[in-house]
Amino acid sequence: MAEPTASGVPAGDGAAATDAEMETSLPVDDVSSAIDDITLERKALKNADDTSYSSHFTVRIQPSTVHFRGSTLRVVDTDDDQIILEENETNDGKIKTLIKRNSVGTHAQKALRLGYTLITLLFLGFLFVFCFQVLLFLMIALPVDSGYSKESRQVDSFSVISTLLSFPVMLHGMSSLMAMGSAFVADTYKGGVLFRSTLVEIGYMLVFLIVPCLTFIITMMTKSDEPWRDTAGVWACMVTIAFCIWALAVTYRQAYACYWLVEKKFYTPTEGEGEIGKWAKRFEIGKQALLISQSARYAGTRKKRYHVAEGDTVANSNGDNSVGFSSSPDDYKPAETTTSLYSRLTALPSCSRHLKMFDVLDPPKRSYKPEEVVDTPSIMTKNNWTMQKMWCSGNIRQNSMIIARGPSALSPDQIKLSVLCTILSAVLSVLTLVGILVWMNTGAGSYIIVAILSMIYCIVPLAKNSREMHQMYLTVREDANTSEEDTGASLIQVWETVRITQPKPWYCYARVVTEFFFLFLWPFAVMLVKRNYPVALIFLCLGSFTFIWRYFDAATVLAEYGPIAKINELTHLQKYRTSEIVEGIVNNNGRRFWSYTFVFFFLAILFLFFSAQESSEEVRPAERAARPPILMVDDFYYPPQQDTLSYPTCELNKGFTFPGVGSSSLGDYGFLSAMAYETSNVTKYSLEKWFGGVDVMVDEEEFVADYRVDSGTTNNPVYFKLFSIPSIPGYAVMAIRGSETAFDWLVNMQLWSAAGLAQVVKWLTPFGWVWHPILPDLVNWVSYIQSPSIRNVAYYRVTTQFVNDVLAGYGGSKFSNLFVTGASLGGGLAIITGGQTEAFAVAISGLGATLSHMAVDPPIDLDHLNTHTFNFIPDRDYIARIGGRGRLYQNAQCIAPKNNLFGCHSMWRSVCEISYRCGSNGRPVFCRCVKNFGYPVPTQNGTRTFEEACEDAETEWIELFGDRNAN
Repeated sequence: MAEPTASGVPAGDGAAATDAEMETSLPVDDVSSAIDDITLERKALKNADDTSYSSHFTVRIQPSTVHFRGSTLRVVDTDDDQIILEENETNDGKIKTLIKRNSVGTHAQKALRLGYTLITLLFLGFLFVFCFQVLLFLMIALPVDSGYSKESRQVDSFSVISTLLSFPVMLHGMSSLMAMGSAFVADTYKGGVLFRSTLVEIGYMLVFLIVPCLTFIITMMTKSDEPWRDTAGVWACMVTIAFCIWALAVTYRQAYACYWLVEKKFYTPTEGEGEIGKWAKRFEIGKQALLISQSARYAGTRKKRYHVAEGDTVANSNGDNSVGFSSSPDDYKPAETTTSLYSRLTALPSCSRHLKMFDVLDPPKRSYKPEEVVDTPSIMTKNNWTMQKMWCSGNIRQNSMIIARGPSALSPDQIKLSVLCTILSAVLSVLTLVGILVWMNTGAGSYIIVAILSMIYCIVPLAKNSREMHQMYLTVREDANTSEEDTGASLIQVWETVRITQPKPWYCYARVVTEFFFLFLWPFAVMLVKRNYPVALIFLCLGSFTFIWRYFDAATVLAEYGPIAKINELTHLQKYRTSEIVEGIVNNNGRRFWSYTFVFFFLAILFLFFSAQESSEEVRPAERAARPPILMVDDFYYPPQQDTLSYPTCELNKGFTFPGVGSSSLGDYGFLSAMAYETSNVTKYSLEKWFGGVDVMVDEEEFVADYRVDSGTTNNPVYFKLFSIPSIPGYAVMAIRGSETAFDWLVNMQLWSAAGLAQVVKWLTPFGWVWHPILPDLVNWVSYIQSPSIRNVAYYRVTTQFVNDVLAGYGGSKFSNLFVTGASLGGGLAIITGGQTEAFAVAISGLGATLSHMAVDPPIDLDHLNTHTFNFIPDRDYIARIGGRGRLYQNAQCIAPKNNLFGCHSMWRSVCEISYRCGSNGRPVFCRCVKNFGYPVPTQNGTRTFEEACEDAETEWIELFGDRNAN
């Protein structure tokens, strides 16, 4: 049987017979002429076939035409599927098109892309960690360099202003970086379609498959101790390099598109153009591009919302028929018009006529939005409508074409349910937020404020808009034929943006010069002067990219010109890449999200900085505000719980035992960690009550003060105490204070934000546990951006130096064995200090150092963390889980209400928990355990009731310290 040819005609005998018939019936010349005519006819038919279908530039490639078995197949390739349009001629001569879908991807290919995506998601997460750390270290350097850790403690206004001025560039650069990272993840999942070519395919295979596989093979053959850690590290490095190359390619494509559009559509050569060089021409085009970008950015605009049905389209002021709206209010009345305050100010006579900063445009000039530039409205029919889509569509439904008439029209029930979903989703979102606030006991005022603001800015506008769309739908349904032959009528809601004012060229150039000097050059110079070189280098890179993306913006040029489809000079692939960059990166909603996120963190850190400055005179206990009284009673006790195996670590007697009968070492460490917060007179009183005698445990306040002077660390905000045991010479316990001042919280973020965010990335990334071996390395890489000045004021450097100096003989070798304890931040510092000095450390709700053990100076050996540090971690204590736990820890019960998010992190609650579960063992019982934390009343060992005993303790406290609160 003869095989079909590309045209669908079988080759072989049939074709030969036809030629023979032609030879017998026509002369040779006529046969040749007939064959040529047939060939030309077939070529013309083929060309017509090839041009009868054309893909929009949002589809990466044009459709392919294949002739097979007498049918014409139009093949449209998408990322994962093939759409095949099969054309066949029916018996009555009509062309019938059958649409088929063919899945071309295999499960193995999808699994491979999933692996690609997981590593890029990890990269995206650490890109955010990197951006956050840059912002954090920039802000921490501010109080450090302005003298907070020095004796003068005066703010350097010059440094404060330069830091604030650097933030706009940092914000724009980091939000653009995160938006680009998100686009990189999406492009990787699609197989690198944005720049797909043979070279790119080879690069992706090398980065994501070949190099990691070879690394794993080599590490296995060389019997590496950690083959997966080595492989994952190389993999992460390769992905980082790939992203840098991809980002540079996107930046180049965006800048080139801007340059090309300006040259072709806006640049007008002047007389004598041929006499100037090409660089002069490029400079003039660059000036024009900058002017267009600045004009679009600072122009005053007015937005109009239209509800448009089929037949309402009117030629706009630019002369083109824009789908769904008219640019003239006389042609169609807008449903809503909004003008921002800034736009109103630019239209004032003082700005336009007197200062000559703006030109008032009459008539207003059309400005295209990104979705209009791409020109791909979403069409909603009864077949693709779902309640889930309406519930999750957000603002997408406001730009959707809704079919209101014809066989594909939405039914009245679907419209009603759409309105219901719109309002119900908003109401439930508000109620969810209010419910969270109620659960957290934030107060009735917050509930009312949230409800009122939500009604004004969310629910009422959505209800009004939904009602208008519903009424318009009913009008369209009643106004025309609804038979099955109706091709369908649509209605659409759109927002049209017009410029009502435009800045003058001199104003645009003045803004560029001002922004360059004050927002880039000045902050960059101050960073160099302050020797904050890591952040300065990052600021230089972000500033350079910000300059390109801000002043050579293809999106603003297209907003001036119009839809990409009108640019006939661009190839299909160039249009595709331009649309992807403009819509997916430049004007990505994710970029706005990241901007808001970084603004929030900036304001929070800025608040902590100014709070730290205000409280800088209250760092030491003698200067701080009063604390609640410590009321203890010794004629009540908690018996050890013998019926359970809870807390086998109640006794930590390895090394030495605290003085006293039946001592509970874990409880003693918890009590001493609390004493680090108290003044010397309160500490002395509490030590005598707790240990049952005078000078059983001594606060070596003078010894610590002398050391701080001798070591030059008096101005470092870290605070700690040293408790000696006269009955056990040479032994002492160092207690480090936890977070109390705003600067303490800045230090918390300095030491543990990278590790904490790394844990969040691991938890949020599917199969995130796979990357756990390289998390310490990634945290260490991020920490390199710290300046030396920040490293030098790290709290742990003082505490570690103290332990090392004392053990080395400071003070005449008075202490040869030190134990370290602390709670919260103090517990985290105790863990770091114990890991660096090999001193035994017991932390209460301390932050871990497993993930950041390489980022501290000197690095901590993991074996030391696992053998010399212990951490008491209550349930639902989220802070104590930051940084990663060592091998020695005790999970503990927490009876705090579950709506108290940080109640389990309470130091005193942990002390009470230990006393209740392990037994008081001869130590006093705290009144706050019952009154504040809800523990059972202890067993009576005398004649007083517990309430009477606590009242007596309070009376004694007031007699000693003059108030309920100690000073």
